[in-house]
Amino acid sequence: MKIVFTFYLLIFAMHSFSHTVYTGTGSGSIILNEMTGLKPGDTLAIRTGRYEKGGSLSNLTGITIVNYKGIVDFGNTVTLGNLKMVSISGAGWKKEFYGFRFLNMSGDAFLLQAPCSSLIISYCEYRNLDGTAFNASRFFTTYTGNPSTFALYKTSFYYQKLVHSGALFIGSWAANAQFQNVVDSIAFLYIIVDSTNSDGNQVLAHSIYRMLASHWRVTGPCLNGNHDVGIFQTSGNGTVCNVYRKDGWGYLWRAWNLGLNGRADSYLFNCIDLNTDNYGTIDSRIDPADTTTGYKIPFCRGGSMHVLNNTIGNKRTPNYVSQLVIAGNFCSSNGYRLEVRNNLCFNTVAVGADPIIKQNTSDPLRDTSNNLYSVNPIKAGILLDTILCYLNPLGPAISRAIPYSFITSDIDGVPRPTGKSSDIGARESTGMKSKNQSKPVSKSTPKPG
Repeated sequence: MKIVFTFYLLIFAMHSFSHTVYTGTGSGSIILNEMTGLKPGDTLAIRTGRYEKGGSLSNLTGITIVNYKGIVDFGNTVTLGNLKMVSISGAGWKKEFYGFRFLNMSGDAFLLQAPCSSLIISYCEYRNLDGTAFNASRFFTTYTGNPSTFALYKTSFYYQKLVHSGALFIGSWAANAQFQNVVDSIAFLYIIVDSTNSDGNQVLAHSIYRMLASHWRVTGPCLNGNHDVGIFQTSGNGTVCNVYRKDGWGYLWRAWNLGLNGRADSYLFNCIDLNTDNYGTIDSRIDPADTTTGYKIPFCRGGSMHVLNNTIGNKRTPNYVSQLVIAGNFCSSNGYRLEVRNNLCFNTVAVGADPIIKQNTSDPLRDTSNNLYSVNPIKAGILLDTILCYLNPLGPAISRAIPYSFITSDIDGVPRPTGKSSDIGARESTGMKSKNQSKPVSKSTPKPG
């Protein structure tokens, strides 16, 4: 009890004596590489303007960085490193939703140069960015089992908007067993991607573990799509849910599905994936060469994949298409599962494959019940439309899903179940289209990865 009281007293003291420090002249750069003049709990307010030289933020602890009296535009890269419990938020001025912007620039917006923990980046816009929004691919640390050796630990990105820009996040492409620039416990929440200059990827890296991606809206063409890619392309485990994608290229998620320091589980649920070119929605596999032996931390194991309550339709391709593509072994002999249930699929062109699942391996599929496929879901009485994919309240998808306790709502936050049981697909029917079903992306609470 004494320890708890002391902790709360410390928090109270930080807020009681916190103050705001103002910086920036409206041009040039923003450079703050030490806590001189700042204390944990303080706010650093950057004056509005265009900082054409970018900036550098490092060696900071427990502060909040906001825009002040308008939008802060950066015309060059902002480097980050050794940040602990730091929030970078473009919500500092109430009249602006995305108060930090990177517009019409070459290079990366944020570049990670040293480890960070408990970092939050929010309310940022990237428009015509010829680079990556957050580049964590440059090697500077090897994970040894100590959390301080993660490149990123307990990091969150939310309310990010990308328009004609590169990928949102790029991490290390070193083999997982090398444990270079490992990212653990990262969240990407409330993301808008309005077309892209990338090759289709938005979050890609080998060593990302316990990822949570939720409440995304991805629309527009992908001019550079020409090979196997995924919006999320990772070798670690995680959860991708409540994503609405229409048009574009490639998979929603290519997952090699590994666990850090133990076996893992990954989840894809409550996603709507429509009108894309080439391939299905998810490509799941385990490559035994990515795993390690022994139990001395750090080590890598495989993971099970659970694909539940998604709506997939109108896929276009000269190659194979199905709702789920198994491109490699998922090691069922070692106890790993591939579960594909409660998914609604329509009008996919399956070349030599089942319209829901294309299996390229001999691993047995045991968990594939309660999926529904139709060439014309409106004529079949399943859907009311094929853009937002509202269910026909009298159709065969109603109350036919296997319930899962962690899926408590649909893509729009409608509670599951609303009837006798949950509905098949990403949406739960309320009997009619209502106001709370007007947006494809909601604020429901997802299961963490």
